[in-house]
Amino acid sequence: MASSKKKEKPKKLIAFLEDQKDLDVVKEGLKEINIESGELLQGGIKEAIEFFSHSRSPEYLIIDISKSDLPISDLSKLSEVCEPGVSVLAIGVRNDVGLYRDLIKLGIMEYLVKPLFPEIISRALKNMIFGDEWDKASKIKSGKIITVQGARGGVGASFLTTNLATILANERSRRVIVVDMDIHFGTVTLYFNLKSNDGLNAALEDPERVDQLFLERLFIAVNERLNVLSSEVPINEVKKYSQNSIEQLLSYLSKLFHYVIVDIPHNFDEAAGFILQRSNIRILVTEASLAGLRDSGRIIRYFGGDQLDYRLILVLNKFVKEGKLSPEDFEKTLKRKVDHLIPYEASIGNELIDAGKTVLEVDTPLTRPIQELANNIQGIKNEEKANHSIWSFFKR
Repeated sequence: MASSKKKEKPKKLIAFLEDQKDLDVVKEGLKEINIESGELLQGGIKEAIEFFSHSRSPEYLIIDISKSDLPISDLSKLSEVCEPGVSVLAIGVRNDVGLYRDLIKLGIMEYLVKPLFPEIISRALKNMIFGDEWDKASKIKSGKIITVQGARGGVGASFLTTNLATILANERSRRVIVVDMDIHFGTVTLYFNLKSNDGLNAALEDPERVDQLFLERLFIAVNERLNVLSSEVPINEVKKYSQNSIEQLLSYLSKLFHYVIVDIPHNFDEAAGFILQRSNIRILVTEASLAGLRDSGRIIRYFGGDQLDYRLILVLNKFVKEGKLSPEDFEKTLKRKVDHLIPYEASIGNELIDAGKTVLEVDTPLTRPIQELANNIQGIKNEEKANHSIWSFFKR
């Protein structure tokens, strides 16, 4: 399942402009700006959507919306195929204050009206690339950090992590990375039929080296949109990572990916605690047993329940109707809702793991419940189709 394709290095800047004369103006404006890699292409937003469906998005994007009848809708579609952290300069023909406000709300850095002039392009790009004039609140949102933790070992947290990541990447066209924090006994790479490396440990032990180029050499690619960051450290080696190294890593990952999904060992350590503090969504996976109920309660008390800065999602996995405990027993004891029930399908789960496949590749009774969990993460009601068109240039 691992990708053998050489990783594409993203461009610093890409411009899509409908007219050759506008491309010439932008080229002239770029002469004053030191861009080490860039590409100027003829076309508009529709061509950009097609292009970025198959290619990495750049750090900076100039996009021509002058031939778009529905620019907000088209920009929404563009957001589906681009990755977080892209700074966007839009070019158009409508001198409309209402459109300008709508574009800024969507996360566009600036909107310029034709005709274009080199000095105007140069000034706008200088502000976008080098200046600090942009209010931080208007910049493109970072990706979400999601933790998945089992209340106990063996409840299926890693299985859910890998399948959830696959749905978000392959079905929902998001850029996703799975970080396996179990550096001694992690199974994420096994589920994807990949070989682990020392990438995660290298990133956390040497935070001063962490940047986009360094990190991308450490990723293990499942496919173009889905990557894994893991390590396989000798079991007798004890590692202690600083809060600074965790912060540095998460900061970079959330700029590169829509979703950073962290598989937290059930016996989490201080490093896992740092990650939990940074997470936007905390998924707690448990099973319908007395031990699962007890440990779920202990972890929820540790979390402190739902807070303003994160959501807690409780998943009752491997559920059997004839079991001793019901969802109602959990809700009554824990005084909170069980958000998702996932049935127990032992043979299916084991077959998928042994074959290195996910629930998207083989239609199973587990597929729909995990898709509903993905809907919850994306804020989609389960009766709606997973067809989201909110730009927020990565509000999710």
